[in-house]
Amino acid sequence: MYLNFIRLFFLSMPLLYIWLIWLQSSRLNPSQLEVVAPNINYNLLLAVGILLELGHLILFGMLYLFIVLFFLTFGPLTRIKEYIALAISLSYSVLDEIHQYFIPFRSFGFDDIAKNMIGVLLLWVLVRRSYGKPNSKIGLVLHILARSSSKVSKKDRAL
Repeated sequence: MYLNFIRLFFLSMPLLYIWLIWLQSSRLNPSQLEVVAPNINYNLLLAVGILLELGHLILFGMLYLFIVLFFLTFGPLTRIKEYIALAISLSYSVLDEIHQYFIPFRSFGFDDIAKNMIGVLLLWVLVRRSYGKPNSKIGLVLHILARSSSKVSKKDRAL
């Protein structure tokens, strides 16, 4: 019972996140910045632009991480789980860009897909390296989640 709640919680994270990405890409109109741009300090405007571009790296990298956290509730992280999380994250990245093609104030861009992929791959490398190192704080958290789910799973089987 407890394990099912944990799995449901960690399943809801990527699903909610996917929904939020969809909403953000449907409603955020970057051209609205042009209206207020003349009244904003150039350095602030530049920082906002950089943050919007970095958003590609962050958004889809975090999606990969949320999917990995969900998979860890089923036991240790394996290559198959990593590749499935990569495939889901990268596929959703492409799907979101296709979706933006049909939004009047958004556009499809291969450069955006490339930035999304870089974000996913950066998190993939971080998770992979951290998970394999016993002295890594990130790896420790990932291992604790994987171990606790397998311990709870054994207790549920005993009941």
